[in-house]
Amino acid sequence: MNDPCQPGPLPPPGGLHEITRASCDQLTAEKMTTVRHAFYTAAAKAIFALQNGQRLTGEQLFVTAHAQASRAWWDRVAEEITGKRLSSDHALRRVRSWARHYLTGEPPLTRPGTLFDHALAHAARMAARDFLHDSGHLLTQHLIDQTAHPLAATPPDHDHHRPDSLIPPASTVAGP
Repeated sequence: MNDPCQPGPLPPPGGLHEITRASCDQLTAEKMTTVRHAFYTAAAKAIFALQNGQRLTGEQLFVTAHAQASRAWWDRVAEEITGKRLSSDHALRRVRSWARHYLTGEPPLTRPGTLFDHALAHAARMAARDFLHDSGHLLTQHLIDQTAHPLAATPPDHDHHRPDSLIPPASTVAGP
C-alpha cells in the first residue's frame, strides 16, 4: 500500500512500548498507521449508525472529531517527511511547534459559538495535546537511543534531511 492516505497494517501488540530497538522513523510510521486506523474506525462507526437510522450520540461525534483532528496532526508529519524529505525527528519537532502555537497562540472567537462548536474545539485541542504527548514520547525515545548508541547518532552537521535524500549535504558539494 503506497497510498499514504490508506492505513497500513496495525503495529504489533506493545506498539510504542516495545522493548526492541525500533528507529524513530519506524515508531513514527507505526503511530501514523495507528492514528489512521483509529480515525477510520471512528468514522465507520458513525457512518454505520447514520446508515442504520440510529441516533448519533455526542460521544460518537466527539470520538470521531478527536480522531479526525489527531489524524490531521499526524498527516502533517507525513507531509513534512515525504514532501520536504525531512527526517522523522525533524518533522515531529516542526509539527510540535505548530501544535504548541495552536494551543497557546490561537485567538479566541469574536462571537460566541454553540455548544456543538465548543465540543468540536475541545476535541481539536485535546487531539493537539495528545499529539504533543505522543510525539514527545517518540522524540524522548529517539534521544535515549542516540545517547545509548552514539555511533548510530546523527552527526552534528546533519542537515535534517532523510539519509536516502537525493540532495547531498552542503559540505559534500564540490565548488566551481
